[in-house]
This record gives sequence, C-alpha cells and structure tokens, in this order.
Amino acid sequence: MDKARIIQEILKQLAEELKLMQKANERASINATDSETRAESKWDTQGLESSYLARGYAQQYEAFSQQANELQSMEVESFEGKAIGIGALTQLELNGFQSWYLMLGGCGGMEVDVDGVEVTVITPDSPLAQAILGNRSGDSFQFRESSGSRILVVE
Repeated sequence: MDKARIIQEILKQLAEELKLMQKANERASINATDSETRAESKWDTQGLESSYLARGYAQQYEAFSQQANELQSMEVESFEGKAIGIGALTQLELNGFQSWYLMLGGCGGMEVDVDGVEVTVITPDSPLAQAILGNRSGDSFQFRESSGSRILVVE
C-alpha cells in the first residue's frame, strides 16, 4: 500500500471537513449576533447558545487545521522490520477479519478508501493502538476478548 497516497486522501478529507466547519462557524456567528436572536428575557438564550456553538466550531477548526499541518510536514517512513509506532501502516487480523490501520497523532477514527481498500486512522491513545504498539509483523496480540489477533503486515 502507498502510505503517501493514504496521507494525501486523509488531507483531502480534512480539507473538506475544514470547509464545512468554517461554514458552520460563520452561520453560528451570524446567528449569535443577529438582531432576531437578541434576548427578550433572561430565559431567552438562543444568541448565547449560538455564540458557544461558534466558539466550539472555531476550536474544532483550529485542531483540524493543526492536524493537517502536522500531516503535511510528516515524513513517510517505512516500518518494515520495525516496531509499530506513529506513522506505521498495519494490516491486522481480528476475529478472522483483516483490516488496515494507519497510526497517526491525530485524526483518529477517520476512514479513507484507497484503491478499494479501507484504511482506518488510529491514534496511540486508542485501545487498539495500545494493544499493538511496539509489536512487529507476525506478532500475536490480545485485544479485548478477540481470539487469534495477529499483525499481518507492518509498513
């Protein structure tokens, strides 16, 4: 699998997410300051809630933007023969099913499709990453109650 291509797909998906967050932030910001949402009583909190929402979108935007910057500057290295760590692309067998995972510092849970193969991003804090960190290709590992969990490929 081409790890650089996977990262490009993740960056594409992040760019789309950033656009959506920016539009949502703009709508929430407009709603927060619109004369129609001005509080008419102490129980009328629509404008206040919109401002909280706008702030949340802004914080999310900043976090995603930082993750995109880190990915753009990340050097793609091979983990063949090495222990699994951040940047490792790994094919695992869990309960008889084979899946691909890319371990990154952020973007956990994001899924991208490259040439018909789905790759899921995991972060070092995730339970699955904790189970495989430091292992190598061919190693067995324990993950929750699964049996027969193996690391098939580490790239």
